[in-house]
Amino acid sequence: MKRTLIVSGVLVAGLAAGSGIALADGGSTAPPTTSSAAPSSGSGAVCTQRIPKALDRVGKLIARIDGDASTKGSTAALQARAAKARAAGRTALADLLDARVQDRPQRLQDLQNLQHQLTDIQTRDCGK
Repeated sequence: MKRTLIVSGVLVAGLAAGSGIALADGGSTAPPTTSSAAPSSGSGAVCTQRIPKALDRVGKLIARIDGDASTKGSTAALQARAAKARAAGRTALADLLDARVQDRPQRLQDLQNLQHQLTDIQTRDCGK
């Protein structure tokens, strides 16, 4: 899960850096007007493929975390597994699962922030 967040963070940083506007001298110059510059309305693989795929993936992760006890990887499923492990006397496993449950709200917040950033980039740079 951490790897997913890191990859998603790198994607957002790459999208922000590669938005097609090169600013020099602290932003005091205009963007290049050559035909090789990316249009501000957004086109190409970033706007049509990468951002939608990233938004889809983040949305699926959020849905999984918020899922019910029958959804593998959901907070409710982790809580159920921890309760079952504790009832079976496997306290070390139950403690591990409880620690994962405690980490879930922050992970969910990180994913929601990433989703918001991707949507902002899509709106601003792709004209959607």
